[in-house]
Amino acid sequence: MDTGTILGYTFGYFAAAAGIFLLYLPDIILFLALLVVAGVLQLLLLPFSILIKKLHRRPPADVDASWLLDRSRR
Repeated sequence: MDTGTILGYTFGYFAAAAGIFLLYLPDIILFLALLVVAGVLQLLLLPFSILIKKLHRRPPADVDASWLLDRSRR
């Protein structure tokens, strides 16, 4: 196997890799665009999420455990 054959195989390998990359480039761009859109949407909805959490406050928990000690109610 001479040098020209090895260089030919090497060039063919890189050409195939570049062709496959170009073949899937629109899918990669679409995936990245969807990630950016999802991030922007999360940032836009973050104030509403905080507002809903503040408006939906739970009442303080009843931590009085005196009913456990009162056996007369059973």
